[in-house]
Amino acid sequence: MKKPAAVSVRKSPIHGRGLFADKAIPEGARVIEYTGQKISLEEGDRRDAYYNSIGYTLLIRLSSRYIDALIGGNESIYINHSTEPNAIAFETRGRVWIEALRDIAADEEITFDYGFDPVRMARDAGLDAVPDTERKFRRAPRR
Repeated sequence: MKKPAAVSVRKSPIHGRGLFADKAIPEGARVIEYTGQKISLEEGDRRDAYYNSIGYTLLIRLSSRYIDALIGGNESIYINHSTEPNAIAFETRGRVWIEALRDIAADEEITFDYGFDPVRMARDAGLDAVPDTERKFRRAPRR
């Protein structure tokens, strides 16, 4: 297996901190493994409901379990969401890897599409919020 790419956590123009390529990463290369506590579907659904209520989650659902990166996660937790991602998450042999969808330049932020509905999450959390173009939450204007 090829060694994952060299990456580092830095200040992000998208949101807070992000994960960046230290060197160019070619299309199809594994960037980093998404690690964390492996939990049952039942426990994952319970945590998912809670995380959605606070508008924050580090869960990835697999076919037979979840990975909760809040516990035992690595730098992959800093990968920000984008509707035009340069990476994708995929499962193989019970592990989740982040792979480059295209060539990623040195110093470019690594992003993937979380596949979540931020409007539903805000509503479930009781927030008066709307998503911006990168699906970060910002407060809705007061009327």
